[in-house]
Amino acid sequence: MIGQNLVRNMWKSLVSAAMIALLGVCATAFANPAITLNLHSLATDPATPVAAIRAPARSVAGQAVHISIYNDEAEFLETVFEKVEAPIDENGFAFLDLDLVPGEYAFVAYLDKNGDGMLNRGSFLGRPKEPIVFSNGIRPKLKRPSFSETKVDVHPGSVVVLDFNAG
Repeated sequence: MIGQNLVRNMWKSLVSAAMIALLGVCATAFANPAITLNLHSLATDPATPVAAIRAPARSVAGQAVHISIYNDEAEFLETVFEKVEAPIDENGFAFLDLDLVPGEYAFVAYLDKNGDGMLNRGSFLGRPKEPIVFSNGIRPKLKRPSFSETKVDVHPGSVVVLDFNAG
């Protein structure tokens, strides 16, 4: 058991280092989060899809990123297919394996700054008070984004990139 935990922690550190290097080399990919990177080497199992989240600049290690995953255009932003969360590491990233069958999914993530497990909203039009990001880098201004705007193709080995700092 201890050996498995040690290997998993070493793997997470390696993945964190790889993502930092990736950000430096592939800045254009993060400038356009619509790109789904296919980096098989980042997954615990190369066939497992992974979500890689770059946290906001002022985030703190240990804060949670909550991710809602949608798989149905008719139910988008109404009925969540799956909810997951991941802690931000000391390098400002969160990673998680996605246990999803291949297909199209839309992702919405928010940084839970106050740790209450909810997306806090302001009184003006119910706009989020906490940082939020949609897949494909969509940043809604006055209207809700659509499933077709935010959907990404998830397949074995894919890495879905959500970057709070883009845009």
